Amino acid sequence: MAEQVGFRRNIGLFMAVMIGIGAMMGPGIFALPSVVAGSIGPLGILAYLAMGVLTLFTALNYAELGAAIPVAGGGYSFASRTLSRPVAFLTGWFFWIGNTLACALYVVIFALTIQHYFWPEGSVFFIALVTTAFFTVTNLRGQVEALRVITAMNIVELAVLVGVGVLGAAHVEPANLKPFAPMGLGPLIPTMGLIYISYVGFDLITVAAEEIVDPARNIPRAILITLGVGVVIYVLVLWVMMGVVNHEELAQTNTPFIYVSDYLFGAWGRWAGIVATVMASLSAFSVTLGASSRVLFALGRDGHFPGSFARLHSTYKTPHVALFVCAGLVVLLSGLGIVRFLASVSSFGYLLAIGIVNYAVIALGRRMPNLRRPFKVMFFPLMPVMGMIACWFFIPTLETRSLLLGAGLTTVGVVLYLLQPANRNELRGLPTLQRRLRIRLRAFWRPHMRVLIIGGGSEGSNIADRLLKQDEFRMVFRSSEYQITFIEQDEARSEALGRRFNVPVLHGDGTKPEVLAQADPQKLDVAIAATDNDERNAIIALQAKRLGVPRVIAIARNPDHVSLLEQSGVVCISSPHATAVMVENHLDRPGVAELIEIEAGVANLIDVFVPKGGHVVGLRIQDIEIPDECVVAAVIREGQFVVSRGQTEIRDGDHVVLIGPPSSVQDAHAVFATVSKSA
Repeated sequence: MAEQVGFRRNIGLFMAVMIGIGAMMGPGIFALPSVVAGSIGPLGILAYLAMGVLTLFTALNYAELGAAIPVAGGGYSFASRTLSRPVAFLTGWFFWIGNTLACALYVVIFALTIQHYFWPEGSVFFIALVTTAFFTVTNLRGQVEALRVITAMNIVELAVLVGVGVLGAAHVEPANLKPFAPMGLGPLIPTMGLIYISYVGFDLITVAAEEIVDPARNIPRAILITLGVGVVIYVLVLWVMMGVVNHEELAQTNTPFIYVSDYLFGAWGRWAGIVATVMASLSAFSVTLGASSRVLFALGRDGHFPGSFARLHSTYKTPHVALFVCAGLVVLLSGLGIVRFLASVSSFGYLLAIGIVNYAVIALGRRMPNLRRPFKVMFFPLMPVMGMIACWFFIPTLETRSLLLGAGLTTVGVVLYLLQPANRNELRGLPTLQRRLRIRLRAFWRPHMRVLIIGGGSEGSNIADRLLKQDEFRMVFRSSEYQITFIEQDEARSEALGRRFNVPVLHGDGTKPEVLAQADPQKLDVAIAATDNDERNAIIALQAKRLGVPRVIAIARNPDHVSLLEQSGVVCISSPHATAVMVENHLDRPGVAELIEIEAGVANLIDVFVPKGGHVVGLRIQDIEIPDECVVAAVIREGQFVVSRGQTEIRDGDHVVLIGPPSSVQDAHAVFATVSKSA
């Protein structure tokens, strides 16, 4: 779907960084340290540092994607341009879950602070309602309007954080940091998963990409600056907080930063901490609310949700409908009022979505290799892979109840997605997706067939080429994967075969039983006599049968040899041209292979089962659209051979025999195997 133009590009590098800082400097340092202190103690310092390092992989990937695809929606937009529509939708929905739960978390932190220090009788829900209404109005007027307020709050917030970190370093007591891991190393990984929400601020920079000036330069810079500043401040301030008071004491308060500031500097420190906490919560809330609405806007714009979500305000050019929907849900979620729970569910959404976005970097290179990339990650594809691992590894470590709520919200999104007729039509492509998935799975569980080829000349080499060739067509129709061993009498040819195919090669005379015995006949599935001499092939085939090889195939052009070998249970291929093709058919489709021989090896022959409710059921062959190069050779119906003519009608349960070039046969197979949409 075409882009809907309307955003104003008026956000420079400084304000882009403020978006990231505003989102990052929220619960990560003002509220979650008390949860971390109770879960892991001083080891939490290492958890923040390690997560910051792991997040660098994702930040670099985001920098490349944001510079190359500077459109609204951030990670969702990256997925929508590189991955399938259903996957792109899920990416956007997971982002929306993460953003919306994060908004609820930030407004709860703000409300708890106000309630504790200013309005003890106040309702957390009421405070959240008023706060959401105020910032909905500022976001309605545009990101710049909101950022003017956010920038001022961020400056105050950062000044307090740096001041407490630098001045408080002199008051750190080493005894408070011992033991460094009082709960052991077990809680380290779950704690890292919980605090992941602290590092997603840079993602919100790309959400506002259509409003950033010179995005090719400013987006990568803003992302890396945001992450660098965030990691330094997190580690410094958490080290001071853990070192100034004992972790058990820190775990008892809901406002750890204010508590430590009060401990260090008295009333002035307490009020500075209150102001910084309020500023951080509100700035993170405002930025994330804007991001949440823009993700919902993008989902509506691309047809996943009703088009009303993609409307822009006539005056302010902001997604007002999406903004109002997000604001309403944030108010409802704020009623939960549990910091740890909201943080965990938010991390659930972010971890899933950002993991997919990391993969989008790989998909981008394959799908749009000529796309201009002003910023490129190094060590491709290692960086995207590490980014995926750094996200998805932590999902199982989240709280069980957060996983259940995340799964429930995912189900709601899928239901809403399916309400759109266009999305239901998209699911008609699922048979193709299932087919491709089946192909990949079969590659793992398909049994290995051990094949011995005696004779490494042109015939034997062509057979090996055919059997070892890997493509989607063969993965669908093959019954096995082939492990080939050669026996070749000529020494130079033996060496050449080994270098060409990288398979075991026995140098010796294949007519001699002692040489055949070295190939361990009892473990072979099939032996193929493929020398350029009929007499030698006959001897080899009979020797292989005598040694116990269950299936033996021989190339034999002399009718006398064919009769003798077939009486001994040997399959004979007498075509002088299509040997390799016919061998493959005999191994994978032995029943059909005997129907017809294909000249010159330029065509393939398969049979396809027509399912109940199939698209072609009731149609005459002449009315079925198949490639011109492919023909219906026969129809097998209830065990009877039906001569195929233009007037022949296809029925449920028919086996249709197709012949033609491999690519055309693949296309025709898809036509006959497809189930009708109305079935």
